[in-house]
Formats: sequence, C-alpha cells, structure tokens
Amino acid sequence: KMTGVTLSVTTLSVASDFTKEDVSSLRNADIACFSTIKGVKSYLSMLDEHFKVPEDITDEDRRALPNIPGAVDEDMDEAVPDPEILEEVGSIPNAGIMAACPNTNTAKECLNSGRWIAEHIYYPKDRQQAVELKTEVIDSDSDKTDEEEEEEDIDVEVWAASIVQAAGDVYERKFWGGGW
Repeated sequence: KMTGVTLSVTTLSVASDFTKEDVSSLRNADIACFSTIKGVKSYLSMLDEHFKVPEDITDEDRRALPNIPGAVDEDMDEAVPDPEILEEVGSIPNAGIMAACPNTNTAKECLNSGRWIAEHIYYPKDRQQAVELKTEVIDSDSDKTDEEEEEEDIDVEVWAASIVQAAGDVYERKFWGGGW
C-alpha cells in the first residue's frame, strides 16, 4: 500500500480461444507462468489466432509480434507491425509480460518464439548447470514430441522462487517508473 504498486494473479486456460475477460486480465498482467513447452506453444497459438496472424507469415515477422493481447491497437486488422515502426521503436517483445518457466527447456521455448527477450524470462538456475539461453531457429518439423521435450523434472519450490524474482523485478520497475 505504501508504494501504490499492485500485483495480481490470474489463471487462464490455454485450451481454447481468449475470452474478453482473458484479454482484459492479460492486459493487466505482468508475468505469464508456463508449466510446460506445450503451454507456451498453446498460448502463442492462441495469440496468433487473436491477432488473426496469417499462416504464411515469416518467422522473422512472427518473432516481432507482441506476447500479450492488447499490445497493439484493437482496431488493427492484424498484429503484424509495420517495418518502419519496428525500425523506430525496436522489436515489440520489449513490451508485454515476463515469462516464468519451471525449467530451461520451457524458457528456451519462450526465447525461441522471439516474443520475449532473455532478460524477461525467469527460470530456475539454482540447481542446474549454468545455461545461457540462446535463440534457435524455429523448427516446426522437430522430431521430438512435447513429452520428450518435457523430460526435465519440475522443482516447484525453485520454480516458485523464479516467479517471486520476476514479481520483485516487476514491482521494482513499477515503483521506479522504469520501462521494460
């Protein structure tokens, strides 16, 4: 109450389209917590449907899309940003929500989507070997299934610490009025 900064928690299903309530909640969200790679892929697929992203969009253009509904003007027919605007302001993923992930595989999926920058992805690092998140080429024809990619165990306690770290960073930025 002293700072006037509030953080809220909302749970959304990534099994269907976004409802108006979901979009409203996400516009006010600061952190998206993903439990699996499949959850990240489902969320991004729902965003693409929400923004009416054409199926033939290039990977480069897809990476420039926002990671949250409401990050572009609702009157736009599509979310694909004008290249001149991107040149002036940089990529859109600098705005939006942070991602909190339970393991490096899920964090890499967020980074590889291009919708988050590495500094906005939180994942447990305490009990793992040091891992540098690097962007990889989007590969929709991967031989691995989601289950194979999810073999890494989730330590809920350590994941929760990552979420708290993300919340602390959001709180600090809001308090000091800093941008993303």
